[in-house]
Amino acid sequence: MEPVDLATVADEFDREVAATPAIDRFCSTSAWILAASTALMPPRVPYSFRGTSGYFAAMRGVHPAGFPYVEPVELAWGLASPLVGRDPDALAAEVARVLAERRDWQIAILSGLTAAGPQRRALERTIPTRWERRRGTPTVRHIASLEGGVDGFLARRSRELRKTIRKSLRAAVDAGVTFEEVRAAAPEAEALYARIQRVEERSWKAREAVGISTGPMRVFYQQMLPRLCATGQQRTLFARLGEADVGYILGAVFEGEYRGLQFSYDDDHARLGLGGLLQFHQVTALCGEGVARYDLGTEMDYKRRWAEEVMETEMLVLVR
Repeated sequence: MEPVDLATVADEFDREVAATPAIDRFCSTSAWILAASTALMPPRVPYSFRGTSGYFAAMRGVHPAGFPYVEPVELAWGLASPLVGRDPDALAAEVARVLAERRDWQIAILSGLTAAGPQRRALERTIPTRWERRRGTPTVRHIASLEGGVDGFLARRSRELRKTIRKSLRAAVDAGVTFEEVRAAAPEAEALYARIQRVEERSWKAREAVGISTGPMRVFYQQMLPRLCATGQQRTLFARLGEADVGYILGAVFEGEYRGLQFSYDDDHARLGLGGLLQFHQVTALCGEGVARYDLGTEMDYKRRWAEEVMETEMLVLVR
């Protein structure tokens, strides 16, 4: 394997991500990992390699205690897989060889691996037995099937949730709320993000400093959105009341799957149930374009009501 700058081979890298089995594909793409590296991760140096069987997408840092470590480009949530390639056995052999030959690390963290997935099994067979192996805390995502369109989606939801959606739809119509889909090209990304931020600033998330209106999270999406717009992956929908935006939902489509990213609404209109309405209208739009799955992202209580499938990945920690 040879060192590679992932930013310069982003399109090729993403095509390989699309062909990689049993990983969180969207959160392993260049748009996600490079934005996270810039906005959310501590200072590190590139440690990515390209081989005949795929990529090892990683960075190298030095812990305050003094030991050097290798970790995925994105380890803010541990969603991205650093092993990207369609042949897990051949790729694991190449990665194990690189790690064995280089003496510049003491701990290697490999996240985004399904416990029984092909990458994990291949690594267990190929990494030297003298290295200690530890398991990290699992990370859970909730995923909804969009099979059967909107009717199929609703049929798989609870009676209580269907009732809530119908009630919110009636209240929105009575209040005059409308919904607007926005597909922005790369030059329009900055204006789109400014529009999103105007809604975000009026949300409870901004008031409690848990959203994307300030700090590293604001920079993360600012970095990621232009790439999503350039590749046509971005999907944004606004709730409007008269001439004003009162809510938004932002996500991205990759390989037939929609990844929900953020949604917020004007807290003055919370009684309208805008959060659920934005989710439902986004599902409707996605079904209309034939998207098969909706990844709602990492664990939160409300996501269990909207999804029926769970994807779980974990970290493999190697200690030399």
